[in-house]
Amino acid sequence: MTRGDLLGWQPFRELLARFAATPFGRDSALSLAPSSAVPAIRAALAETTEARHALTTEGPPPFTGLVDIRSALDEASPAGAMLDGPTLATLSRTLETTIRLGGYGVRVAGVAPGLGATLRALPPSSALAQALARALDADGRLLDDASPRLRTLRRQLVRLRADLEMRLERLLDSPGWATALQERYVTVRNGRYVVPVRDDARRLIRGIVHDRSQSGVTVFVEPEAVIELNNELIQGQLEERDETARILTELTAQVRACLPDLEGLVTALGVLDLAFARAALAERLRATEPIVEATGDLDLRAARHPLLVAQGWSRTESEPVIAVDLVVPASRPGLVISGPNAGGKTVALETCGLLVLMAQAGCHIPAAPGSRLAVCDQVLAVIGDEQSLAQNLSTFSSFVAQIREILDVAGPGTLVLLDELGAGTDPSEGAALGQALLEALLDRGSRVVATTHLEPIKVFAQTEPRLANATVAFDTERLEPAFRLEYGHPGPSFALTIGARLGLPPTVIARARAHLSEESRRLDALLADLARREREADVREAAARQREAEATAALARAREAALAAERDAAGARRDAHAEARAVLAEARRRVGAELDRLRGEETSRRRTQDAYHRLRAAEAELPAPDPDAAPIAAPATGDVQLRGLGLRGRIVGEDGDMVTVQAGRLTVRVTRDQLEAAPEGAPPPRPASVSVPVRDDVPDELQLLGLAADEARAAVEKFLDDAILAGHGTVRLVHGKGTGTLKRAVELCLRAHPLVASFRTADPAAGGAGATVVQLHEGQRGEDAAGARRPAAGRGGSPARRRRDRARDDRAGPSAPGPAPRAPLAVDRTR
Repeated sequence: MTRGDLLGWQPFRELLARFAATPFGRDSALSLAPSSAVPAIRAALAETTEARHALTTEGPPPFTGLVDIRSALDEASPAGAMLDGPTLATLSRTLETTIRLGGYGVRVAGVAPGLGATLRALPPSSALAQALARALDADGRLLDDASPRLRTLRRQLVRLRADLEMRLERLLDSPGWATALQERYVTVRNGRYVVPVRDDARRLIRGIVHDRSQSGVTVFVEPEAVIELNNELIQGQLEERDETARILTELTAQVRACLPDLEGLVTALGVLDLAFARAALAERLRATEPIVEATGDLDLRAARHPLLVAQGWSRTESEPVIAVDLVVPASRPGLVISGPNAGGKTVALETCGLLVLMAQAGCHIPAAPGSRLAVCDQVLAVIGDEQSLAQNLSTFSSFVAQIREILDVAGPGTLVLLDELGAGTDPSEGAALGQALLEALLDRGSRVVATTHLEPIKVFAQTEPRLANATVAFDTERLEPAFRLEYGHPGPSFALTIGARLGLPPTVIARARAHLSEESRRLDALLADLARREREADVREAAARQREAEATAALARAREAALAAERDAAGARRDAHAEARAVLAEARRRVGAELDRLRGEETSRRRTQDAYHRLRAAEAELPAPDPDAAPIAAPATGDVQLRGLGLRGRIVGEDGDMVTVQAGRLTVRVTRDQLEAAPEGAPPPRPASVSVPVRDDVPDELQLLGLAADEARAAVEKFLDDAILAGHGTVRLVHGKGTGTLKRAVELCLRAHPLVASFRTADPAAGGAGATVVQLHEGQRGEDAAGARRPAAGRGGSPARRRRDRARDDRAGPSAPGPAPRAPLAVDRTR
């Protein structure tokens, strides 16, 4: 149905009304409606943000004392109307509160300039406020100073009452009255002063009977002697009443003259109270301001259902609401959610719709910062069972009736939420209808989020480019839903597993499993395995991000060291520069080690390579040593050490500014300024050697079937390295025939690989076009594969070959870190 109450909109408005402080704010909250105008939405969200700032700095606004004056304003609008004193007193208190709110606006102007200006601009109605304050007390009684005549009349009444009481006291003391009185006191009946007389003795006292007691024993008699005084008192009271009415009528006329300002004040107070109610609710929900755009993605990160959060407030111990990520990009405007029963699919659907309505009504949403949404003109939902016996509607008939309404109005800018798509009828026909509905809504330009248990709809969502699959995660160890969404694949319903957990007899569950088709069991197993791999990939990606962060931190430290070196004196600058290069070398070594370890993980490898290239760029940006500073000259001959690396050796040759240093079995060509004299008494350099591990566990064939092109390239590179170490001369790569894409990717990799001497299509008996035979370089078998793939300076080969090697080094990342090219390493084959 196209009703927001299906999403809990009315309960949310009632929740919001609980945070309002005035009747105006409560009514505004209960009638709150979302807007579809982007400027109005952004203004309301900014107003809520300002109200939150005001609450945290100055506390809530001083709304105390405000009552609903709208009925009083309606009564005052007719000409000649008269409001009573208590009603006018409520108006007076409202105007006094308005003055206090203006002061609050001054105090919060720094943190909430917009709200501060609105508070200061509230209509003051100063003249009316002063007139009411002079004429009325807090309870609405007219003060004596309300007018001179009223003051005179009230003084006369006080004097008449005193005379009456004194006259009656004297009569009560007369001897002839003692036997006639029931009791000795003076009272008032019908506004006239009387005395209690026994009914059997009333003829003893001349006067007028005004009342009789319930028992009939006592009558209340106005003595003849005070009749005239009582008449004067009544006359004075009538004159006071007329003067009071005149004053109240005048005050009401002043209220009527200020009606436009007072009605504007009521509206402004409702808006302000609603803004602070939204802010108070946002604070309680720990909500954030979303990013609202006219078009774009729906991206609600760590979203929580506000009504579920509010339910936990009344409980002493309650589990926190599990947040879900709801992502429906503009490029794929449809999302199909599957997964186990009772896993939270419907809650995710309702959360999506309710948070969109909240944001478009100016409310902050319980989601992570940075959440964004595109404005919707309508939010249409079919959630729950709307069957009706009175209307002769079954579950499916009700669904059809509701979806027909949606199809009539859906279009661009419409968010459609469909729960249990395809349910309520034959599964195959329901699935076909569900697919057709999804296509129809997407063709209309709507954004669609649907839940389902039907396998054909899941498969359709996987193949339709405008749709994406998501599933509610399932904890296979605890055998219960995890209440979070995993994107990119559908999920099984786990109906039998959940049924067993909820207490169904094991025999029933066993029979149900026996009735399942083999295809259904395989599909469930595949989906479960896919979910497990997704989780493992997430763990690996998190580890890669951590390693990248460590490399970035090393880069930052290197840059800080370089900046510090710039500010130092010439000698200190030279030392700091060498230290920064040493840190970079260590970082490059670590990144290189990580790249070798992550060679099979393409995503992590690319990230590590990116980090390495950033390190190389940072190294290039480091300031060169001060040319004016006198370098530590390296001796022409004798023992030297490579600055920053600590490698010690002896100069064995010179070519201009280039020097050849022999350090044991390692020969290095560097510039002279990279050398320094070896410290006195330093031990002689030890021969450098490389241990080559012996690999006897590497087969001579690699299966690539089912891999993507990028995965196949990474697998081939690692396999060739292992094959070289194992001493293989010829290996076979099985890639299958298929479309030929995988074979072309493998051949492209082999053409650029330095370990490959040649390759050819396998003989028909060995696989034919579905396999490739690779001949490895004879001279490189058994040597360090990494060294063979990245020949250092001084290694033989044609200039074109050396250019290719250098280009491959740049792509491969930090495989050979160091400040200068290195000569070939001698291989120690004795280990």
